[in-house]
Amino acid sequence: MVAVREIAALRSSLTGEIIEPEDPRYDKARSLFYGGIDKRPAAILRVANAQDAARVIQYARETGVELAVRSGGHSPVGSSLSDGGIVLDLHDMRRVEVDVAKRTAWAETGATAVEFATATGAHGLGVSFGDTGSVGLGGITLGGGVGYLVRKHGLTIDNLIAAEIVTADGTVRRIDAEHEPDLFWAIRGGGGNFGVATRLHFRLHQVDPFVGGMLMQPASAQFIHDFIAISAAAPEELTTIANVMPAPPMPFVPAEWHNKL
Repeated sequence: MVAVREIAALRSSLTGEIIEPEDPRYDKARSLFYGGIDKRPAAILRVANAQDAARVIQYARETGVELAVRSGGHSPVGSSLSDGGIVLDLHDMRRVEVDVAKRTAWAETGATAVEFATATGAHGLGVSFGDTGSVGLGGITLGGGVGYLVRKHGLTIDNLIAAEIVTADGTVRRIDAEHEPDLFWAIRGGGGNFGVATRLHFRLHQVDPFVGGMLMQPASAQFIHDFIAISAAAPEELTTIANVMPAPPMPFVPAEWHNKL
């Protein structure tokens, strides 16, 4: 458990803010996209920049306290929270800077997919970021990133040009194909195992209006076989994603389908 005096010392060295259990924002700050995960960190540290992130990582190294990292809070196993430890929360790092002429964008990793898409979409540009607007850019990018544009423009990591990352020794690094190429290779699909990404640089593509939607069918062997065959023969403009899972009990799903494969 983190001592109160240690949190006080850390507070004085951060630009960002610290949310502790007595803070009225605490329960919302520790909630995740997936329900049923109830972890109570000793403190949630909302960093304001890479230097803040470096200080939090150094603090965790010095004290041995468990450290979790949160971008959008979409970890299905609760990896972005810690019971009794601290959370490095990127929530307040949400800036997106679009270079329309170069068709690129720098984004802080606390930004969500919908915030990024809104900023780039205003110029008719975009990149593939999953299928849920509230997902954080940090988590989905480092994990690979499958989205609606994947067949035509590749995974999210296929469009990653560079990154600002804080490694476990507390060093802020700017990496790309020429600067620390091994580390740049590793973060593209390696998840959070190589450091905390604070800013990401993406290549953008022209995105024209398109139609998307969801179809629900029984998960029979024949249907899955046909789905694969049709998808393989379709043009690259059509991205298809099959989720074999029980139908969620949501308002737009007929009641007779709820919780059935």
